[in-house]
Amino acid sequence: MKLKNLEKIISILSKKNVDIKITNCTYKVIETNFEQSPLIAFQGVSLNDRVLAYLNFENAQLTQVLINEAIINELIFEVSELSDADREQVEAKMGRSIGQLGITNYELGGGKTIVDLFIEEAKITDEVVLEHLRSLPFIEFDPERIREIKEGFPTLYQSNNDLEEFCIRHQVNPINVWYWFKEANVVPAARAAEIALEFLADSIRTLLQEDDDGIIPLVGLPGEVALSQRLEQYCLHKGFTAAQYIQLDSLLGRTLNDYLENHFFNQLSNHLNLFMYLPKTPFIWHLTSGDYKGFDACISIYKWNRDSLFKLKTRYINTRIENLEYRQIQLQGVTSAQAQAEKELIRHQLEEIQVFLSKIDELIAEGYDPKLDDGVAKNIAPLQKKGLLRAEVLKTTGGKKSQLEKYLNADW
Repeated sequence: MKLKNLEKIISILSKKNVDIKITNCTYKVIETNFEQSPLIAFQGVSLNDRVLAYLNFENAQLTQVLINEAIINELIFEVSELSDADREQVEAKMGRSIGQLGITNYELGGGKTIVDLFIEEAKITDEVVLEHLRSLPFIEFDPERIREIKEGFPTLYQSNNDLEEFCIRHQVNPINVWYWFKEANVVPAARAAEIALEFLADSIRTLLQEDDDGIIPLVGLPGEVALSQRLEQYCLHKGFTAAQYIQLDSLLGRTLNDYLENHFFNQLSNHLNLFMYLPKTPFIWHLTSGDYKGFDACISIYKWNRDSLFKLKTRYINTRIENLEYRQIQLQGVTSAQAQAEKELIRHQLEEIQVFLSKIDELIAEGYDPKLDDGVAKNIAPLQKKGLLRAEVLKTTGGKKSQLEKYLNADW
């Protein structure tokens, strides 16, 4: 094949891989071209079915990339005119492309093979790729080896174990992994929880953007529907059934209310920590009065400003205090064990809220004036120092100066 033709094919396959990667990014909330969650974009009777539909699609896409990379490597060897000995040295050092490995290509019925099914589902039409796929050597895996590979699927997508790493570790062609994963019908718990987290992050971000002041309490107040109730209505509006909304619990591994109250903010912060030496950058903050949950609210950094502190006091916290005090009056004279426990909880909540209010007053007196352009770390540092966050965002240890100290003293 002429050099010019080889370069053209390499260019086409490289562009195809870039296009696939861009498409995959549209389902990830951390990407700039994010469009929608897989839980919305893919269909299924249950949320598990939607996750599986997405993962099977993603695996097919990533398998295409790995196959194309294998072809590109072959063509580069040809362009570079490497001798067989030179090629062996390169492959001994770098490893052989997994897209070149042999495949167990048994028939599935109706004369269709695994490769045929992959070509059909991945919608592959490029003749160079088709020729490569149909020329892959046929190999047999014994049933025990296949069982071992399938047993590894629950750990797929965890740290350092994406599709490519999984195929390299097991030395198996990604087409076989794509098919066996599809056949196994297994939803890796960690990946399902990540998809659910990103869905919640996007949904809550949308709800906060639609809210007048970007503040939504976790406990409902007069004129302010609680976050969980707004979230349920949002999901139903997006096409979820009531049963599917409840199934978020199984994806998250705990009840949705528990997740929102105790885990969402910390996990979102960690998920967005893309560069370990830089501060975390959550775009949703969880403010809390403390463990008794006297007052909890999610806020949007895009609407957070100095006026938000005054709104917290007058529109939200004062109303919460009134509700709790009214409940105290209702419980007067009730002597059951349950009522006594609730009275004690309310007493703690009211005490907790007073401390929370004093910290808000301190921030106002200190001239706290958050501006979006100053960045997450500088704006959130004073809140963390006062202990107003459900989880710490900035590191308080390590090096000569902690992240918290650095951003408390930032002068830009």
